[in-house]
Amino acid sequence: MDMFDAISNEVRRKILKSLQVPKSFSELLEELDIESPALAFHLKKLDGLISKNNEGKYTLTEEGKKALSIINMIESQHISLSNQTEIPMIIQYVDNFIVTENMLRKLKEKGRKLIIRDSNTVEFQAIDPNLLNDVLENIENVSTVKCPDELVNVISSKSKNVITIRTAGSSEEDKEGFLSRFLSAIFPSIRINNRLRIVYDGPLQTSNDLSIELDGGVVTIFKGEPHLLAKCVDMGDLDINNNTIRADGCYLKISYPDLNSLKININGGKVSVSEIKMNNLYVEIDGGIVDLNIAVQNEANISVDGGKISGQISFLPYKESKLLLSVDGGIGDVTLSLPDDISVISSSSINGGFVDLPKGRIGKNGVLYINASVDGGVIKVKENKGHTN
Repeated sequence: MDMFDAISNEVRRKILKSLQVPKSFSELLEELDIESPALAFHLKKLDGLISKNNEGKYTLTEEGKKALSIINMIESQHISLSNQTEIPMIIQYVDNFIVTENMLRKLKEKGRKLIIRDSNTVEFQAIDPNLLNDVLENIENVSTVKCPDELVNVISSKSKNVITIRTAGSSEEDKEGFLSRFLSAIFPSIRINNRLRIVYDGPLQTSNDLSIELDGGVVTIFKGEPHLLAKCVDMGDLDINNNTIRADGCYLKISYPDLNSLKININGGKVSVSEIKMNNLYVEIDGGIVDLNIAVQNEANISVDGGKISGQISFLPYKESKLLLSVDGGIGDVTLSLPDDISVISSSSINGGFVDLPKGRIGKNGVLYINASVDGGVIKVKENKGHTN
């Protein structure tokens, strides 16, 4: 980030000062006494000035050390650095949220900004566009935005990785045009038409392993003959290499048969997977949403660093199966469908956050090991009672 943006914000200055000694998310949360979403927001803003070490703790980069030295020098001369003393209002990990003009007026009176992240649906009511422009700082990793026509331009300029925008008069045929507006805001250097274009519509080479790497956009994967429909801004936004599909701001519809392994690496955007069986699942989320309705035999290994994983996983009868969930400033909300006679052994590691796991039990037909690790986030795993495979 711009160094001035870091040193001109009181909370971010405190973070830089605190990280003279590496600290975990929960240690920073306790020391700074702010809400978890607010801390996650400021840590993201400090990208380039801080990083994580081998122990998973935040520490200063060389640029961060330079910023800290500037802060110390200026403060020693009793010069005020603050240009924003109020912490923004952060709306995160919600299914539906409505933004009203009254809400924005109250935030403006207090000098606060509004940030909306990692959510499903956000609806903007009739609002003065100038007021919205003043208060809304950004809206990021959101599936659907609903708004009046006159707010589209403001919302587009504030958006990153917003999948769909719908206005009062929009129809299904209009969606791609609005999606392209958002992609223009995300990638301002790219000139595009008012519609995404099909860059690939054809079969995929079958493999036992499939890897999806997404940097913004949306991917839908479902069971069927191997086929890909890809709509992108440009041909260069899609790369298909053997069993790996990489997409940058694209909209992909993938049908594929059952797999040995599925790997998903998502940095903003949304991935949905349904009705596919696999031996192993590996998911890494760095801001974004992944929704699952799948069957797994061996292992599901899921890591969330600012984002959300949700949906249902059916574990098939097997000698030993594993569900490994790691959340660092995000949320995991998973429902399990298990055979009635499978053993369940649950364990957790909590370093600031909340974990709710199914109770352990003894069965005769294999065992499922559940391990949850949370560092400033939420993990909820529940069993779908009465379901057998």
